Amino acid sequence: MLKKIIKIKREKKEEEEKEEEKIERELEEEIKREKEESKEESDVTTKLMERINEIENRIPRIDVSIDNLKRELDDIKSKLQKVDDTLKDVMVLYEVVSSQINPFISSSGIIDVGELKRRVDDLEKDLKLIINIDLDKIIDEILYGEVM
Repeated sequence: MLKKIIKIKREKKEEEEKEEEKIERELEEEIKREKEESKEESDVTTKLMERINEIENRIPRIDVSIDNLKRELDDIKSKLQKVDDTLKDVMVLYEVVSSQINPFISSSGIIDVGELKRRVDDLEKDLKLIINIDLDKIIDEILYGEVM
């Protein structure tokens, strides 16, 4: 019986040793996995830090580019405003000159149809007298010539 008890104790001890070995292997595997995960996390962190540094290095250059673009845009706005002002001045000058020279507009700025008809009739008579031109015939030729 003593042998039996010793045998049982031995078996129990062997079982405990096997269990300890199993637990030890599991712990080693867990430590190994944690080291691998830690290494992967470290790699990811390193890559992220490199990317952040790259972005931080680009920011000042982007700021300078934006400032340059703003200045150029302001210059373009200024030049466009000058062109607009010049165009307005030219249009005012054109209106002044055309109202003084245009025979179809009276001093009040309203077209006098009677005056216009009288001037066209006078022009037609003058052309007939000076160079013997029939204005009605020329107008008919132009109108009918364009239609054909």
